Amino acid sequence: MAPKGCACCTKPEAIEGGPKDKAAILEIAQGGKGTLETVVVQADDPEEPWHSADASVVVEDLASDAAVGLTSEEAKRRLREYGPNRLTPPRKTSFLERLWAQINNIVIWILFAAAIIEGALQSWAEFGLVLAVIFLNTAMGMIQEGKAEKAADAIKAMLSPTAKVKRDGAPQVVAAEELVPGDIVLLKSGDKLPADLRLITATNLQVQEAMLTGESVPTSKEANKTFERHAPLGDRRNMAYSATSVVSGQAEGIVIGTGDSAEIGQISRMVNTVEVVTNNLEKQMSVFGRWLAVIVLFIVVAAFLLAKFRAGETWQDAFESAVSIAVAVIPEGLPAMVTVVLAIGVTVMARNHAIVRQLPAVETLGSVNVICSDKTGTLTKNEMTAVRLRTASTLYHIGGVGYAPVGDFTVADATGDAPGAALTEAQTAAVRAIMEGAVLCNDSALTKAKDEGGADVYKPTGAPTEVALLTAGEKAGLDLAALKAAKPRVASIPFESEHKFMATVVSEGGKRVMYVKGASDRLLPICKTQITGDDLKKTAPLEIGFWNKAQSDLSAQGLRVLLLCRAELAANENLEGLTADSLQKRKPFLSAVCAFAILDPPRIEVVAAIKEAHLAGITVKMITGDHALTALAIGKMLGIAGGGLALTGPEVDAMSSEQLKAVAPECNIYARASPENKIRIVRALQDASPRRIVSMTGDGVNDAPALKAADVGVAMGITGTDVSKEAAKMVLADDNFTSIVAAVKEGRRVWDNIIRLLLFNLPVNMAQGISVLWAYILGLRESPLTVLQILLVNMVTSTTLGMALAAEPAEPDVMERPPRPANKRLIGKLVIWRMLFVSHVIVALVLGSFYWGERQGYSLDVRRAEAFCCLVATQIGYFITCRFLKRTTLHYRVLFGNPLAYASIVLTVGIMVFFTYVPVVNTFFNMAPLPGIPWARIAVSMVITYAVVEVEKALIDPVIVPLLRPVLRWINGHAPKWLRLDFKPTRVAGKLCKAPRTASMAPQRKGTLRRTSSSVATAAAHATGGAAAPAGAANGKKAEV
Repeated sequence: MAPKGCACCTKPEAIEGGPKDKAAILEIAQGGKGTLETVVVQADDPEEPWHSADASVVVEDLASDAAVGLTSEEAKRRLREYGPNRLTPPRKTSFLERLWAQINNIVIWILFAAAIIEGALQSWAEFGLVLAVIFLNTAMGMIQEGKAEKAADAIKAMLSPTAKVKRDGAPQVVAAEELVPGDIVLLKSGDKLPADLRLITATNLQVQEAMLTGESVPTSKEANKTFERHAPLGDRRNMAYSATSVVSGQAEGIVIGTGDSAEIGQISRMVNTVEVVTNNLEKQMSVFGRWLAVIVLFIVVAAFLLAKFRAGETWQDAFESAVSIAVAVIPEGLPAMVTVVLAIGVTVMARNHAIVRQLPAVETLGSVNVICSDKTGTLTKNEMTAVRLRTASTLYHIGGVGYAPVGDFTVADATGDAPGAALTEAQTAAVRAIMEGAVLCNDSALTKAKDEGGADVYKPTGAPTEVALLTAGEKAGLDLAALKAAKPRVASIPFESEHKFMATVVSEGGKRVMYVKGASDRLLPICKTQITGDDLKKTAPLEIGFWNKAQSDLSAQGLRVLLLCRAELAANENLEGLTADSLQKRKPFLSAVCAFAILDPPRIEVVAAIKEAHLAGITVKMITGDHALTALAIGKMLGIAGGGLALTGPEVDAMSSEQLKAVAPECNIYARASPENKIRIVRALQDASPRRIVSMTGDGVNDAPALKAADVGVAMGITGTDVSKEAAKMVLADDNFTSIVAAVKEGRRVWDNIIRLLLFNLPVNMAQGISVLWAYILGLRESPLTVLQILLVNMVTSTTLGMALAAEPAEPDVMERPPRPANKRLIGKLVIWRMLFVSHVIVALVLGSFYWGERQGYSLDVRRAEAFCCLVATQIGYFITCRFLKRTTLHYRVLFGNPLAYASIVLTVGIMVFFTYVPVVNTFFNMAPLPGIPWARIAVSMVITYAVVEVEKALIDPVIVPLLRPVLRWINGHAPKWLRLDFKPTRVAGKLCKAPRTASMAPQRKGTLRRTSSSVATAAAHATGGAAAPAGAANGKKAEV
């Protein structure tokens, strides 16, 4: 049997979350009596999606009755078979698993081995210090990785706790967990959907589905229609989905999906099972650990042989010497310092409103070269705004963004896209009169309030498109409350999706005026005239071609168009029989006043942020559930539409992975995208050549799987759902796209600082190890450094200086460079060269000081104290040069920007003096107080180190790197596979069973997709070396925006 919650289950057993297959759902439903005495039901096509079947057929297939619902006994039977209406939770990572993940590291194992050997040799001080290093590194990793996955829990919190259903012929409220397929659910305004429903009846029903579709405007539902089997979720207007909410109207629907078989359950499962890309830093550090183990093993064997056969030590002493070198070469403090670099990055990002949930994501941000962003609420305000007003004589531009009534009416320029001339007095009066009609023919409300900071905020109630007209009315200078009081409503026809308009009749100074607003195709047939000029009383015969063209032109720009009409009625006209049908049956009598164009506009600050991203070499792509024309219009405003190429969800579905991989880098606009589409697009970009580092932004439930699959998922903190926040690696506290660009800058600084740490620590560690080797080779009788001294340098002085490097500010040109290539090595040519070169400079100076002390007749403890201080001094000289990676530090900027740098130098000198001169402490570390003369040699050693590296900087790019490049290529090409760095994206499977979605889980994916142009399909075929994609496989949907 397949695991619990796995979509590959074939047997309809009572599993938590319910069966996922439509055939299984029908089998269980038809296995009992339902509400009928005898049920013999055969579904014509068990794999036909629910939205393609008539409501009566669905009711019959599920052995239910729309009038009386299920019996209590039948509901209990089905509940036993289907299981409760809740989501299958992911398996939690245990404490021991998290602990194992931290210690299962080759560097930690080497340290464990060293500790065991030190213990066996009864070197208890060294044994305790090594164990302390292991404990500190493991504890820090555990703290950072201790956050459990909570995305599924966040989804659960979105589900309705109760539902109103028909049971035994009577309405009753039941726990949502007890719902089963076949239940008849009753909906009203304000309800949260408890399960997936096929609607049976719907009256003025509007459902807010932005969390699933990304579309800003509530969806009007039509129960009596069916839709093609591959219709995107947002176009299935006879369906209502779990966790969405009813904005207005009433409905009845039959449950067709519960738990994991509901759309929200499928998203939950994708969040739990999506394969997460392994962080590049973690991957590179893992390979670095393996190389380090090889190097340590080689040096240890060499040291053991030299100690035994060159220096003549006993087997035990030779063995202890070899262990001391292993401890010396391993940079014990490096993991802690890398963590500090990342933690500093987290703090800086938090000040810039970017909250990082997973530390390694900080570094990854620095290499991001593609940002895939959701549209609604991320690139746009998620506040519908009236942007155009078209009369028979004039096209007006309406300024401002969102619900705040800030902006002016102007005459649009020649293009219609921007403000032009100011209004004349007559035009101002005409606009006010027009907006009076839009406000009076309106059932929504806009209220002003104060936020926590005392700033004005505007809260909408009702349909967003109507609220947009209220905002425009205030921009025209209207007092909405006073207007409605002065011209009271005497009759109305509410909006219904069947007739697509609403009408009101108001009393104006002893006369009655009707205002009607809605779809032009419904209103133009009952229009007789149109308003001309600036006076609403002047009319002319209707030019229907003009209004059709205006509708077409505005719609082609992705704008939602509403037509406003008016008519004066007789004062004694009987309004009791006023209905939508009666209005449509009248002879043409209305006057067309204007067309409003409405849009969810881009955020003002996003345009500048995208320009900055482009300057930094980052491509911005939009992936939305909204319509293609709307997406293209917003894309043009943002400057990312390119040549007007867009792909829709069904077209992405029809493409093979290779075709999508070829097309994805070129297409910047994706519309009607499902959660599966978003994951495929992200992975196609990651798998493309060259590899893209992808950041995905979003705020809805439908974004969560892609947020988790991306290299860096970025959720919105204000408008984002808990689901998206828990699936993301970073959350924007201010929902501001510009914060992403600031986070990228910080990510680049973090990468540079990690390189600085490696450049600083690795040569010093290497010097400590090979200094002992050279001592044996040169025939020195004693080692210049002991294990305790080496540990002291690694964990105290190196860490003190390294922490200052972790706080280095960004280089001036950090956002003028292109993004770091995905195959950029952490341990590159510069680091390897410095390990070889600087380590030997330090070794020469340390051994020279040790040898000079012997010539002077100093005791062993004094000579070791001088070698220790010389090592620390050369560290300080080298530390100063490491502040600038390749630029010379002979620049005034070295004096500013990082006050910690000089504080750390002072502290390090203090530590050096403390361990050299304080009694007992210096004895414990095998040192003795130094006389005055050795300090001069120590100071000269520091200056020599600084000067040599500064000269090397001038030669590194033109001379040294070209010589190293072929050597490194040869090493990488001939190294064993486990020592090679693979830059292809490595994905770690989720915690539930991975299985392909079945036909019933995504029924819209089946069948033949609609035909589209073949331009992109052909391009994809050429790129992949195959035939052109099937019809619709890769739409080159070109559109003039």
